[in-house]
Parts: sequence; structure tokens; C-alpha cells
Amino acid sequence: MYRKYVIRPLEHALEVDAPGLHQSLGYAAWPSQNFKILQRSLQKRYGYKEFRDVKEEVQAIIYFTSLAGANSTIYLTSANACKYESSGTFSYITKKYSTGTVSGIGNGNNDVVTGTGTPDWDSTDGPAAGDFFIMDDDLTSASEIDEHWQEIESVDSDTQITLVDSYRGATSSGDYTIRQVYTVPTNERWSWCIFNDKLVITNGNSYPQYWTGSGNFTNCDTTNATKARYCIEYADRLVLADMYVSGTRKPQRIMWSKNGDLTDWTDSTAGSSDLEDTEDIITGLGKVGADLIVYKSDSMVIGNRTGTSTAPISFPRYQRGIGCPAPYSIVSAAGTNFFIGRDDFYVMVGTQPYPIGEKIRFKFFDIVNPTELTRAFGYANTLQNEIRWFVNDEDNIRRCFVYDYKRKEWGHYIYASDMSCGERGVV
Repeated sequence: MYRKYVIRPLEHALEVDAPGLHQSLGYAAWPSQNFKILQRSLQKRYGYKEFRDVKEEVQAIIYFTSLAGANSTIYLTSANACKYESSGTFSYITKKYSTGTVSGIGNGNNDVVTGTGTPDWDSTDGPAAGDFFIMDDDLTSASEIDEHWQEIESVDSDTQITLVDSYRGATSSGDYTIRQVYTVPTNERWSWCIFNDKLVITNGNSYPQYWTGSGNFTNCDTTNATKARYCIEYADRLVLADMYVSGTRKPQRIMWSKNGDLTDWTDSTAGSSDLEDTEDIITGLGKVGADLIVYKSDSMVIGNRTGTSTAPISFPRYQRGIGCPAPYSIVSAAGTNFFIGRDDFYVMVGTQPYPIGEKIRFKFFDIVNPTELTRAFGYANTLQNEIRWFVNDEDNIRRCFVYDYKRKEWGHYIYASDMSCGERGVV
């Protein structure tokens, strides 16, 4: 008498409709959740310690090490940037405004702030409704996020702002700080890179900004490098893509700064290029070896150094057919880029995209619709040689697809709550 045994690739813990002998009940059917299989045994995926709930959606957690060896953990939320201190406390490092001084806070309910010394509050780069105000004497540096911050309701003039509620601090005159909050576009996320020992961030709504490891974020430029969606360091220059120019969005434009200087965009060695040989728009930037990869929704453009100071970057090659419709799925790890295309997962081998999703792509694209695909985001868990991609399926169930690039194996999570993550940080 013959018996039939169905053999399945158990290490992937995905499609196991007909479980084999000795197969654990823990992964006998789709979906398998929150574990992986390692050398014929189950291993719980480790978590990360939660330092503090910042009460906002955290879109990126960046472990930043300066050339001097100082370590910082930066939390980027949809509205703020926070720094984690080694003592276990947080402080805001969001761009600040502190021109002039305050002569008094009054008007009965202590909600009207009067300035002196030309604070210029209604300037183009000045504070706005939704930003937060605090007197410096009421602000403890590098402490838990301070309760005395009060939201601004309106900017009435150069010398007057009105708060949403009465100011809760004790000080009514002197130096002050206004925390200028960010607004990340709906369904979009932060882009960031390290350039010359500085952390650069941009999100398509704010001016690209940089942080030196102390103080607050500062604008790179307010005239030329405006509201870019994507950024990367290449050829010792800050490279930006998809920005506003004279009030018009340029989704096919790429721009680079002066060599070694992210604040100079008018030097003869700075420049820009409109990548219009294909109609699709830029969706991200990456580096592989000596090449700059400009991802577009259905194609790629390959950039190279030229050795010419006044035209340092050229874009001699367009590759059509495979692109990246999910901008935030692009992950840099293991000396290359991983990303999600329209029909598969890919890794860049040199300047060629190579498919890696043979064992998962049919399930992924069966449960993830094109709209949710564009919102997918990923990060590298280098401690376990993994790329993790997060996405909501067609039933709005939050899923994480995990690729072990060392073993070339896939895994899968389901989450019960909203997902946020960042480089080597928290999920």
C-alpha cells in the first residue's frame, strides 16, 4: 500500500496547505505569525526595548554616530524630531525660531504674546499656527518633553502671536523658543541620509534640513533646495529629487549641492538635471558601488561621476521595464539596494535589478492592492541580515514580509496595531 506525503519548503512558513510529517502545528496553515524557522526549530523573533512613548506616529528611528564617536538616537514623527539622551530622557531638536525677545504675555488669559527687538514673526520662514511656544527659562534642556510648550493659534503680526490656551509656564518675558513643527504629506514618509557628519532629513513639505549632532535642525537652503521628497549623499554632495521650484512641483528633477557644502546650491559645481526621457516620475534614490541609482515608477536612471567639476554627475543610461512604484520600499543593505517593483521583490546586482520574490510574490500581490503597494515601507535589520517590508493588505490587516538575504529565506508577521519603524530601531 502506497502513502502520499506532500513535501513543502518548511523554512518559509508561508504556503503550507498540505503540511508534511513532523511539521509543527505552529505553522500548519497560512498565515503563520511572529516566528521564524531556524535549523528545523522555531525561534521567536526578538523585539526592541521601548524607551518612551512620544505620543505621535514614529516614522523613523535613526541611530546616528558622529565622526567624534558620539551616539544619538533620533525619532522622526509626523510633526517633530526628538533626540534620545543616554540618561534616558528625550528632548525636541525640531527646527526652532528664536529671533528677538518677548516683552510680556498677557491679555487676561495669558494667551497673547508680545515681542520686542524685531522678532519678525510673520516672515516667510517664521512661525505659523500649529507651532509651539515656550519661554527659555521654563525649558529644561535635554529633559523629558516639557509640559510648558503651548501651541500657537495664530501669528497676528511681526510682534504678536496668540496661543491656543493660557501659557502654562512661570516666565513672561525674555528669551523664548518656538518649535516649528513638520507636516509630512498624507501617505508619505521621511527621507534621510548622512552627509559630511550631518544628518539630513526631508519630506516633500518641509525644506531639507540638517543636524550636526547638537542643537536643532537647520534649513539647508530656502531658495533653491526646496521641499524635496528624496535625498542621498553622492560624490560628496547632497543630492535631492522631486522638489518645488518657483512654486511648481518638479517630479522628474534631480539637484545636487556644491562639493562638500549642503548649504550652497548656486556654486558652479552645483547643478540639476531633468530626467524626462521617460514619462514616469522619480520615486527614490540609491547607491550601488560607484553608481547613483535614480528609481522611477517604471524605469531606472543610472548616474555616474564624470570627473568634471562644473558637471560632476551625468546620467547616461535609462533602463526601462522595471521600476519602483513604492518609494519607501527602497532599502540600502549589504552594499546594495532592495525594493518592491510592480510584480516582484528585487535586489540590485550591479546596475541590474534581480528578482528575489519567487517564493512570496504571488501571495504578496494577491493580498496587496496597487494603492497600498505605493505606501509600503521597509528598513534593514542588519543584526539578523533581514529586510523588513511593511504594508496593509486589501482587508487593512497590517503585515510585515521579511527577507533574510543571507539565507535567501522569507518570513511573515501580522500586527494588531499601527506599524512604525526605522533603521536599526523599533518596530
